[in-house]
Amino acid sequence: MRSAVVASLALLVATAAPVAAETIKEIVVEENTKTDSNTVALIANIDVGDEWTPDMADKVKSDLITSGLFKDVIVFWESIEGGVRVHLLVKDKHSWVIAPAFYNQPTNTGGGIGFGENNLFGYNQKLLIYGQVATGDSFFVAAWVIPAIAGSRFSAQFDTFLKSSRIYEFASPTEFIGEGADPKRVRESRMHYLNVGGRLGVELWRGVRIDTRLRAAHVKFLRAPDKLKLAEGATIEDITGDPTSDSSVIPRPGIDGADISNEWALTVDKRANFYGIQSGYSLRFSFEHAVEKLGSDFSYWMVGAQAFKAKKILERHNLIGRLAFNLGHTLPFQQEFTSGGPAMRGYINSQFRGDFRVASTVEYSVPIFTVKGLSVRGQAFWDSAYTTFLTDPEDNIQRNYLPDSQPRGLTPWKNSVGVGGRLYLRQIVLPLLGVDFGYGLEAGDTQIYLAIGLTD
Repeated sequence: MRSAVVASLALLVATAAPVAAETIKEIVVEENTKTDSNTVALIANIDVGDEWTPDMADKVKSDLITSGLFKDVIVFWESIEGGVRVHLLVKDKHSWVIAPAFYNQPTNTGGGIGFGENNLFGYNQKLLIYGQVATGDSFFVAAWVIPAIAGSRFSAQFDTFLKSSRIYEFASPTEFIGEGADPKRVRESRMHYLNVGGRLGVELWRGVRIDTRLRAAHVKFLRAPDKLKLAEGATIEDITGDPTSDSSVIPRPGIDGADISNEWALTVDKRANFYGIQSGYSLRFSFEHAVEKLGSDFSYWMVGAQAFKAKKILERHNLIGRLAFNLGHTLPFQQEFTSGGPAMRGYINSQFRGDFRVASTVEYSVPIFTVKGLSVRGQAFWDSAYTTFLTDPEDNIQRNYLPDSQPRGLTPWKNSVGVGGRLYLRQIVLPLLGVDFGYGLEAGDTQIYLAIGLTD
């Protein structure tokens, strides 16, 4: 009842509001039970002394909703002596969740349990702790994200990622379409990857950020016969290119050692998220290189560029496009780019590997039904990727490449189409269920991807 009255008041005030800019003399934050009032104003990007115009209300409301912290937001203002008083009525979402997760993907089935806090201490800080055991990737991840250090333009992130992976490598595709477009598994290995990192960033102006990250990891490939072997149906020639090689001695994909790197990134983020409907765009450009002076056993660099664009259609429909470019030089095995799996539905996880990748995704999602905050959405998608090696194998002696790792022409280009669904609770930021059916156009095969619990 009160929200309806306030909404009516907001409409009346907006109608009578002056067109000329006025000075914000006071900011009143109401109905927030957890989020700190100063944090609410920080997310709204307004402060006492700023200029205020009537058209700012929609942008302030959009920023508050996009933060993901509030299930309801009302913004209105009133004239007072010398300027305006801006009212921000925000109702906090339930910000944390402890939940199990289960997923079933090609070559990787497992589950785990995690804790996610989207509004730590009421300061819009994020905390994630998650662990899982799976047939492919078993890992533990913890991350603490501070979007604004002490309310400043500076941000920080601290994280750790401890992983034990059973990795299948696949032969290089030999055809664009047909049997050779769906390469077989040839080598199976297990890699332990123990990683810690920290990031420091600064917002240059609204939506434009530059940050740097220092990361240190230790990489180890297990040598036990059951951890490093030929995949079922493969021969030693598929690994070495030489049929006379000793089949009892399988070369590891790469070397053990310390992987220490530094990344710089520039991000332009103009996205908005209105209760699950995205709009706007984002761009990200990055450069990362190994830091041998700090003890890295690897020497490499890689550049990346990502673009995102979303458009709201028919109020509740959403059209989303993603485009990514990645290029690396003498990359170690653990840093190579992969395609297949949830990022290219219709193919097996990491079925294609390389130091060069161009990938895109187009999704169109529609509402199926919404009941008391429970929302189910359906989507159709097209995933596409061109993934291959450009580095000459002789230039990277730390890597044991498979034969014919540098296919040319159209053979590395793969596409898939499909449909899927997502289940959301408006009170909780994370989707609770996701399922996709992807059809690989070149391979002519279908894959199913299911995730329940903490699916993002």
